[in-house]
Amino acid sequence: MKKSILFVAAMFAAFTVNARVINMDLTSASAIAYDNCSATPTVTDGVLNVTWTASSWAWAGVEFALDNLAVVNSIDFDYKGETPEWTSLLVYLLDSEGGKWHNNDADLSMSAADWTTIADLIPVDYLWSDPGYTMGTYPFVALGFIANPMNESSNTFSLRNVILNVPDGTGLENARSDVKAQKIIRDGQVLIIRDGRTFNALGAEMK
Repeated sequence: MKKSILFVAAMFAAFTVNARVINMDLTSASAIAYDNCSATPTVTDGVLNVTWTASSWAWAGVEFALDNLAVVNSIDFDYKGETPEWTSLLVYLLDSEGGKWHNNDADLSMSAADWTTIADLIPVDYLWSDPGYTMGTYPFVALGFIANPMNESSNTFSLRNVILNVPDGTGLENARSDVKAQKIIRDGQVLIIRDGRTFNALGAEMK
C-alpha cells in the first residue's frame, strides 16, 4: 500500500535538513531465518558476509538492533551476492509491534558479484503482511537484510557501509518509547504525536 505523496515528500526533506547518520556496527548483526532455513554472519576486513540457506520464497539473513528510533529517513549500504538464480535482497525496518517496512520499488537482485551502492533507500511499504496501521506509528527496533530466493538456494551475500540517516532533532528521541505514536497531516505537513507532544518529520518538537 503506497503512502501519501505528502508523506514521501516530507521524508525526502527530512534527510536533507538537520540530519545525522548512524553507522551500524557490522559485528552486532544477529542471524535470522524462516523455518528450516539458516544464516551465519561473519565479519572480515569491514565486510559482513552472510552465508545462508533458504527454501523457495523463504528467507534468511541478519538483523541489527535499533534503539526505538521514531523516525528513519533513509538507509545507505553497499552489497553484493553471487546467487545464479533470481534472489531478492529485502531490506526492512522492524517496528516494536512486529510490522516490517521496506520499499517495493527497490527490487534489489543478488545475482551480481560486484559491489552495488544503494543510497537513500526509503522504506514506505509494508513487507508481506499489512499490520493494520501506518508506518511510523510505532518506533523501529531493528534493521533487517534477508535473502529471498525464487528456488531453494545456499549462498553468501555481503554488506558494508551500512548507515541509517535520521533526524538530529532532540525532542522526538526523548519522548517515551513505550507510548504509541500517531502520524497526522496538518496544513500539508506531516506531524507525529507521541506522549502528548507534537513533532514534525524532522523530529523537532512543535511548540
